[in-house]
Amino acid sequence: MTAYVCVASKGWCVMAGNNGTLVYIESQYKKLTSSLQKIAIFILNSPGKVIGYTTSDLAKEINVSEASVVRFCQMLGFKGFADFKIKLAKDLGADNTEPVPSGVLRTDSTDEVITKVMMAEYDDIKFTLEMIDKQAMCRAVDMITMAKRIAFFGVGSSGLVASNAKEHFQHYGRFAQSETDSISQIVLANTLGPGDLGFAISISGQSAVPLQALKIARENGAQTICLTQNAVSSIASASDCVLVAYKRSVSVDDLGTMSRIVHSAIIDALAIAYAARNWDAAARITANNRRHYRAQQFAK
Repeated sequence: MTAYVCVASKGWCVMAGNNGTLVYIESQYKKLTSSLQKIAIFILNSPGKVIGYTTSDLAKEINVSEASVVRFCQMLGFKGFADFKIKLAKDLGADNTEPVPSGVLRTDSTDEVITKVMMAEYDDIKFTLEMIDKQAMCRAVDMITMAKRIAFFGVGSSGLVASNAKEHFQHYGRFAQSETDSISQIVLANTLGPGDLGFAISISGQSAVPLQALKIARENGAQTICLTQNAVSSIASASDCVLVAYKRSVSVDDLGTMSRIVHSAIIDALAIAYAARNWDAAARITANNRRHYRAQQFAK
């Protein structure tokens, strides 16, 4: 028998039972600000409709800012609106067995799939640019500039971002390191000390290896930065500077593709901001890099 949790004064009811997300929203309602309560009421009244919305769609529907939608989700413990929709869809019994990001259909042509994926990535980067904390980005560049050396940590798709980050900063003359396997990342973290910087990348903010690496680095006196989609995660609490990446698209099983694109764009921005701040040194180093590349090519 289906049970209902009702709030007569607000004029809405939510089904209990398997719909844990809706019941949780109801339980937290009084703790929300008035603008966030508007979001809660709409979701509780039309949960199925919300699943098909982007952050922008929901914001326009109830006349709040996109930042309010993201803040609502994060205050409830979700990484963002995408993460919230995935959990809500599961609670409502949606089919979550698709092997591709939401929005891509079995009947789509290859051309349509390519367009949808690239547009989703474009939207995610654009949304991140609108939402990201620029002061935190500037502080991260300060910390990178002052660090004697930088160690990047990450596993899975975030490990690829960490490896690319190392290459990018090395290109501009920074002493940067990363390791692929878990044990080597922990060993690397233990070599850090005062004046060094540990930089962890984790979509969920709960990945065990980068979290442990960051804690070790901090215990040894190094400063710490994290790049995550979860501002209230364990990794965020272990970081001196928290960079939160935002994404509009929902991807139940995309191997972290969409998230990796957004995180890589943030790393690119940090590296080039560092180079722009240290223009003369970066120009000298990149010129030497090109000279050595050409010498190696001719040697072949």
